Amino acid sequence: VCGVVAGENYRFGYRASGDASELVRLCEEYGIGAYIISSVMDKKQDSGKRDSKDRGQVSSTRVRQALAAGDMRYVSELLGRAHRLILRVRARDVPSERRISVPRSSLLNLPPGNGIYKACLLLVGDHEPSIPCSLVVDTSNIHVEAEGLRLCNSDWSQEFRLLGVEFG
Repeated sequence: VCGVVAGENYRFGYRASGDASELVRLCEEYGIGAYIISSVMDKKQDSGKRDSKDRGQVSSTRVRQALAAGDMRYVSELLGRAHRLILRVRARDVPSERRISVPRSSLLNLPPGNGIYKACLLLVGDHEPSIPCSLVVDTSNIHVEAEGLRLCNSDWSQEFRLLGVEFG
């Protein structure tokens, strides 16, 4: 270990007796870098109300709740970037040049709540252009729809490919 990163309100040890300043002191004692990050505050406590006052810290719980509600604009505000859904896709999951269908078990991270999401981008590889698409999330599957996917021309030498869907 050459460094530790923690939030300004981080607690550790027996009964959370240690705080960020204690962590910095211990790290200095053992020659380890310590980086304390300021809290990121959310200006909107829930997805239904806007308020000009800070309403609390950004947290993974808050992000998961916004995802479950399908509020992708709020998710982007919380993350400071667009959410990217990662799909593990097999060649057989691409039955046509218009649609990819995968079971939820093929997801590597959390999808938004059930619904239709338009104005998304399909990311096929690091060196290929993104493809405008829409995403349909239902209780058991994820469907990506786009014109001219042409993924069959891609390198399917491995059993799986990772594809990303970024929400606009």
